[in-house]
Amino acid sequence: MPPTETGFQGMPGSRHITEELTPDKCWELLTSHQTGRIGYVDDGTVQIFPVNYMVHQDAIYFRTAEDGALGRIMPQARVSFQIDAADPVKLAGWSVLASGTLEHVQDPALVTFLAGRVMEEPWAAGLRTAFIAVHPETLTGRRVYMA
Repeated sequence: MPPTETGFQGMPGSRHITEELTPDKCWELLTSHQTGRIGYVDDGTVQIFPVNYMVHQDAIYFRTAEDGALGRIMPQARVSFQIDAADPVKLAGWSVLASGTLEHVQDPALVTFLAGRVMEEPWAAGLRTAFIAVHPETLTGRRVYMA
């Protein structure tokens, strides 16, 4: 159905409201989940992996295998981390995207702290002893819901 003279009234999505989320709300949502997706470009191809994670002091941490795809990402590489939720019954949802640099955690005190935190086990098979940090430089989010 094409737009009418009154605009897009009656069109799919015309009763939806899109709300930009504040950085504080984005951090709140990040701390409320345990599984997200890490994405980066490797040899011209976008790679995206699900990871179990935790938030600590304005960074996102996850465990991986040192010799796995995520463990081989170079320090200071540009990455993005994303979480979301959707409710198809309410036609609503939200998404948070954190983009920044990746760091292999080397500080023994921080590794000990992270290892001692309650964190969901990685779903992937194998030994996951390397901690990786994502330090967001940009943090954006949006919520969509019915008016």
